[in-house]
Amino acid sequence: MVHIKKLEVYGFKSFGFRNTIVQFEKGLVAITGPNGSGKSNILDAIMFAIGENSPKAMRVDKFQSLFHDANNPGHRLIRVSVTFDNADRGIPMDEDAVTLTREMEGQSGESQYLLNGKKVSKTAIMELLEVVLSAPNKLNIVQQGMITRISELNSEERRKIIEDIVGLSYFDEKKAEALKQLDEADRRLEVAFARMGEIRKRIDELEAERNDQLRYEQIGSELKRFKAVQLSNNIRMVRSKLATSTQILEGNNQRSAQLTKQLDELRQEIEGLETEKAKFMEEVDAANKAKAQLASRTAAIVHDSERTKAMLGESQRRISDIERRLPQIEGGKQAIAQRAEGMKADAERLQASVAQKKEALAALRARLDQVNTKVEEVSAVISRYAGLRQKLEGRAKRVSSLRNSIEMSAARMEEKIKTNTYKKDAGDLALASLASEVDSAKTRMAELQKSLESDRSRLQETVNTLDALAETKTALERELAGSAAILSKADTMATKFEERASVAKHAMNEDFAIAELSKYSEKFGIKGIVHDLVRWDKSYERAVLAAGSEWMKAFVVEDVKSMIAIAAYAKEKKLPRLRIIPLDIVGRYRPRPTKEFRGDTNVVGRVSDFVYSEYEALPEFLFSDAIVVRNSSAAYMLARQGFRAVSVEGELFEPAGGSMALDFGSKISDLTKAIILGDSVESLRDMLGRLSKAVEKKNAQLREAAERIASAESEKIRLEIQISSNETRLAEESASVAGKEKTLPEMQAQGQALAQEAEALAVELGKYRRRLELILPTIERLSARLQGIDESAAKAQLAEINVERNQIVKQADSANIELSQISSSLGGIESRLEFDQRQLAQLEEEKERLTMELDQRKKQTEEMRIKAQSLETELKALRDQEQQIIDSSGNAYSVLQEYERKIKGLSEEERKVSKENNIIERESALLRKDVADLTAQESRLVNDLVWLGYKSLLDPMDVEGAIKELSDEYEQVKSRINLRADESYVQVMEGYRGMSTRRNQLESERNSIVSFIEQIVKEKKEMFMDAFGKVDSDIRTTFSKLTGGNARLELENPEDVFAGGVMLLVAFPGKVARESTALSGGEKTIAATVFLLALQSLKPSPFYLMDEVDAHLDAQNTDRLSKILVERSKDNQIIMVTLKDSTVAKATLIYGVYPRQGVSQVVKYRNPGQVPLAQINSSTAEGN
Repeated sequence: MVHIKKLEVYGFKSFGFRNTIVQFEKGLVAITGPNGSGKSNILDAIMFAIGENSPKAMRVDKFQSLFHDANNPGHRLIRVSVTFDNADRGIPMDEDAVTLTREMEGQSGESQYLLNGKKVSKTAIMELLEVVLSAPNKLNIVQQGMITRISELNSEERRKIIEDIVGLSYFDEKKAEALKQLDEADRRLEVAFARMGEIRKRIDELEAERNDQLRYEQIGSELKRFKAVQLSNNIRMVRSKLATSTQILEGNNQRSAQLTKQLDELRQEIEGLETEKAKFMEEVDAANKAKAQLASRTAAIVHDSERTKAMLGESQRRISDIERRLPQIEGGKQAIAQRAEGMKADAERLQASVAQKKEALAALRARLDQVNTKVEEVSAVISRYAGLRQKLEGRAKRVSSLRNSIEMSAARMEEKIKTNTYKKDAGDLALASLASEVDSAKTRMAELQKSLESDRSRLQETVNTLDALAETKTALERELAGSAAILSKADTMATKFEERASVAKHAMNEDFAIAELSKYSEKFGIKGIVHDLVRWDKSYERAVLAAGSEWMKAFVVEDVKSMIAIAAYAKEKKLPRLRIIPLDIVGRYRPRPTKEFRGDTNVVGRVSDFVYSEYEALPEFLFSDAIVVRNSSAAYMLARQGFRAVSVEGELFEPAGGSMALDFGSKISDLTKAIILGDSVESLRDMLGRLSKAVEKKNAQLREAAERIASAESEKIRLEIQISSNETRLAEESASVAGKEKTLPEMQAQGQALAQEAEALAVELGKYRRRLELILPTIERLSARLQGIDESAAKAQLAEINVERNQIVKQADSANIELSQISSSLGGIESRLEFDQRQLAQLEEEKERLTMELDQRKKQTEEMRIKAQSLETELKALRDQEQQIIDSSGNAYSVLQEYERKIKGLSEEERKVSKENNIIERESALLRKDVADLTAQESRLVNDLVWLGYKSLLDPMDVEGAIKELSDEYEQVKSRINLRADESYVQVMEGYRGMSTRRNQLESERNSIVSFIEQIVKEKKEMFMDAFGKVDSDIRTTFSKLTGGNARLELENPEDVFAGGVMLLVAFPGKVARESTALSGGEKTIAATVFLLALQSLKPSPFYLMDEVDAHLDAQNTDRLSKILVERSKDNQIIMVTLKDSTVAKATLIYGVYPRQGVSQVVKYRNPGQVPLAQINSSTAEGN
């Protein structure tokens, strides 16, 4: 443990110009002496040596008062050295003793610091002392009056002291930074809400368009439904026809069934005759069957006879095999018995070898146990080395942790320096900008003053001009009053004709272009308009108009050159959209081959087949890619196959079914003549224009006068506003300049303050870096010591023992292997012996089985020989019977002819009935065809119904009118519909959801920051409450020991710890608890002392300096306090100045201070038994 080992003082305060050496030890060291003897100067000297720079802290008014003889300029030198015991390397230096020396000369008043005799800076000294919590201005130095100041602390100041000790300012910095981030997060969230508001407006707009789109789709759905009702009505009509045809068909089926029944009766009679004929044939065949049975029996007997003979031969062969096998079995049994005798001898030899190997293996295991004992002994030595290494590594870890803490502090200091630099640079820029703004503002003020004078002069001139213009305007109005009525009547008549022409001109833009270009048909080689040059079959007019709707008003010209000339003219005149077809391209056009639709009754043909023109290639060019079909369903199916199809009703389907156009009766409008007539109306309008020019000139003069009056009035108003604005701006600039000139000195002062702060921060950063320089060598020394731990000898010995152990283990393994091999061989021999025994048993069993089988086979052979003789006798008798049946068979031909005649008559009658039935079947077939056609028609109608989305028939109703009304509304809505409204609405809604997600993310980020702030507050509170608990516990224990009473800390605001202070409630024995500030003087001192001791326990220091902390205590409390100090000095060093005998008596080392000729003298006494001071021999003290 670091503690003060020695103090050397020269020329400091009451100590003269000779070295005074004071030796210190651990434990409680007491310094006593009369008042004014200089005992407290010992503590001041220690404070001076460790860097204290406050004269007030060393109880003087100025540094010059620290010199012993301030009036003698020749002896103005102070030198104080403090030596620390550093055996445990608490101070990061590889020295057992660390000496700090401070010298100060009277001439310059500057101090020099030395560390073990080498000059260093004060910062280096401070850094070393902070490592062990021994720097000045800490709670380990308790000066005179400090107890009194602590006793007067209010609750807020007590809380701040605890905060400063545990370092809670770090949490406040983190909280301030987090609050800045929270402010930024709030701003981002506001922006997100604003953008969401804009998107919400767009959603409302799209929702209206989407409603129109949904209405459009709803009308389409209703149209489909009404068309489905129409199809349902047609299906019912077809089904009625189908029912009538089905009824007729059922009548024919009934007549056909009667005829079929008659045919069945005739066929049954024929079958009866056929049966009788077959029965007769069976009787004839009976004799033949008997003959066949005899033949079958004969064949079976022959088969049995042959089979018996074969089995007899097999039995004889088996008897021969058994007789050969029985001698072989006897020879095998003898060979196995001989082999078994040899294997038994081998087994006995191997069993003896197994016993020998087991004895050798037991000896090897005994040697292995001895070697393992040696391994454990060497391992214990290595473990001790490992413990020492672990201890050094733990110390290195603590020093590394200190280094990391210093590096973090240095990093925070660098960040503060950067922030300070940024603020200083920003302040300099702002200062320069402000000065520039002041100069610019003064320049603008001068310009505004000149502008004011000029504007006032121009205002007076404008007022004079207004008066003159007012007189001119009155004269012109009188002249125009009569002319206006005549011009109005003429204009009304021209407007009537112009409206008629305008209606024709603006009814269709294409007609306007046609009318304009028709004037120059010869110039541009125009042959005509398509609808004038082609003719078509009236039956397919709707299909033709639907297929060629876009080209019916196209120009037909001679060649491409004419087309380009028209296009140039149209571009020059800005004519509306038009189409042009050059005949030379039409002549070269070849339609692409299309699929043949033979056999498809729904396909009528290509549209070009029904269109005619004197230009033969023109119909092919316009209509060859369109196919005419009979209904919309067929057109839709062809479109799905890639064709352009149109129904005869004018329903056009583009390839792949991508789009559909309907034309149920449109006509080709021709407004060209009306537009040409409009040219005359325009000429009339031109004449009216020329007629009104005379009046317009007067109006122009009047307007000019009015405009000049309005301009003059505007100029007057503008000048008045400008004058007012300039006056306002001049006043604002004046106020702004005054305010900025006032701000300039403040900003300059702020810049200087930031510069001073930057210097202080740089000094602080240098201090941290020097501390790092001191700590790094310590880490290196610890690393060197770790490397110096040599456990190689023990490890080498362990390796040798392990080698011996491995050899023994190897020999034991080899012996085990050999034992296993011998055991395996022995087991093999025993297995073969068992196998031979089983084989002998099997041979004996086989011999018995073969003997029994031989007896059975001999008996079976005799039985089969007797059976064969019996079968030969029976076969001879059957062949004699077969010859008798062949001789007795007769002739049945005449009976069979009679049956044939009867069957022929019945078959003729059956043919007549069958012919009538066939006629009825043909009629039924025609009816079935009609039914099939009606069924097919019904199926097509049902398919159309399904295509519309309905699987069952709808209720009948008249829907023609509803379909027309809905179609009209459908077209009206179609003109204003936005078909992408729903898609856009979905996209914008997705964007809105994305923005909502982003808002949620921002809210999450904000909540995270809030949580982080709450965590900081929580950690700060936890650290404070931990320190609060430690101080409170120490106060309770110490106060109880000191006074026998009770004392505790209590928070003023437990809900918000940092919004209130910390109260010290004290209850002396026999008294009620009161706040420490409400106690008497002596009680305050006791409470403050206890509070101070508790604060010191938060950050323990290796040594404490206390100057008369027991001065205001009575004898009883002094005695109790001294006991507490003695108890605490077991773990650290307490150097205490005191006048109380009870305190001095308990000290292990006592220094007495007394004055002699103005110089403090020091005597030392060691109190081995800590006896009362009265028993101390004064002579012994003097001798020391």
